[in-house]
Amino acid sequence: MTTPTPVVAESQQAESSQAPSIARKAPAVVTYSRSWALALFVVDLSLFILSAYLAKLIAERVWEVPPLQKQIVGDAIVITLWILMFHALGLYRRTYAFRVKDELYYTVAALSLGVMPQLIVFSIVPAISTSRVGAVFALALSIVLVGTGRAVMHGLRSSFDVFGRKGRIAIVGTGMRVREAVSSLDLSRGASPLLIEVDDLDATLTSGDRGDPVSLENVDWFAQALQSRCDTLIFTEMMAPHLLPRVLDVAARYHMRVAFAPPRIKSHAFSLSIETSGSQALIVATQLNACTPTARLTKRIIDVIFATIALTIFLPVMVICAIAIFLESGRPILYRQERVGMGGNCFNILKFRSMTVDAESQIGAVWVRENDDRRTRVGAIIRRLSFDELPQLFNVLRGEMSLVGPRPERPVFVEKFRQILPRYDERHLVQPGITGWSHVQMRRLVKTSDMAERLEYDLRYLEQWSLWLDISILFKTAVEFLFQRAG
Repeated sequence: MTTPTPVVAESQQAESSQAPSIARKAPAVVTYSRSWALALFVVDLSLFILSAYLAKLIAERVWEVPPLQKQIVGDAIVITLWILMFHALGLYRRTYAFRVKDELYYTVAALSLGVMPQLIVFSIVPAISTSRVGAVFALALSIVLVGTGRAVMHGLRSSFDVFGRKGRIAIVGTGMRVREAVSSLDLSRGASPLLIEVDDLDATLTSGDRGDPVSLENVDWFAQALQSRCDTLIFTEMMAPHLLPRVLDVAARYHMRVAFAPPRIKSHAFSLSIETSGSQALIVATQLNACTPTARLTKRIIDVIFATIALTIFLPVMVICAIAIFLESGRPILYRQERVGMGGNCFNILKFRSMTVDAESQIGAVWVRENDDRRTRVGAIIRRLSFDELPQLFNVLRGEMSLVGPRPERPVFVEKFRQILPRYDERHLVQPGITGWSHVQMRRLVKTSDMAERLEYDLRYLEQWSLWLDISILFKTAVEFLFQRAG
């Protein structure tokens, strides 16, 4: 049997055959390796200790501090609780930060959450409680030092491959599947995967009528991958089970990782895991965490609590907005607009009216735009300050929305996006939100051509959801609300 000659093509050639994208891709969530997680732990621990020491020096100058032994015990407990909080929130597993300032946001949020278990422990066991002034200084210094340290580490990781060289990927399989795989993979900018077309993968690994195994180093596609210094082999077809152990053994000698990219198994709104029953491997599909009854109940409890608190805080602001709208242009004060929510069900979203009463009577539904001449003077101000969104807290209490989730769109635009974005309906698997991951990563006012990028953020929110991610998004929204991010 003759060995098929591989056809090698670079990624640039494959790109020419792909349909043009309507928007740039959203950045990928970064998952940490063990070595990088250990490096972050060491840096965090060192900076926590430094913060505690500096806080002690400052507190001694302005306040009477406890004995040194008690301080050491208290600081050790505080640092341990912070490290445990970071671990519980997944800060040693992955980062959702796409920019250096994002890393600072999320670190501040985590440290602020870490104060609560400290207060509980020190209230239960007053004998180990450290100086209150020292604790405040330690928190402030930790925010600055640990936040900056993590931001610097994140920047270094993005700019340099600290732990080893960046290798090259070889994608091996039939021509159509190879090109499909390279268009689906989340490759770093400037990456140039080696595309090797092979019609029959198993045939390249055996010879003779009995199918005797051949030396992998003599197989053309493997030799090409070695010559190109690839450290990852991705196959678009599953090979025979008895051939895989030998391929893994040889690949391990050259420090190569082996993976498979079956064309019909792609990222969608479900999780996949491998289980074994007897000699049969099972690919088990399960709901995403965000879609489980437990997650929905947890989000609902948090939504009701925080929406009630927010309404109490912002009630005077809402009263002032209502009076200003009424004095300028009369009724209605609230604007109801149909939006698509969870499960594709429609509901009326509530907003303070920021446009003239007859804004859409002549032209119908229009995509929101900057400097809209239909806005009233009061409307321009409350939209700039995001006060027009405050009535949506009632949508949250009514169970139509969540505090965090994909932003709901109008039915006419949903139908349009469904036609050009195949996975668009998956964002309706969870409650829409007042704010969301795409909302804090992109401008508030986006163009219709940016919807593919927004959809990527929304889908990654579904796939990566955790209570910590919701808290991080709420924290970042609050910060940018206070400092008024444009757009």
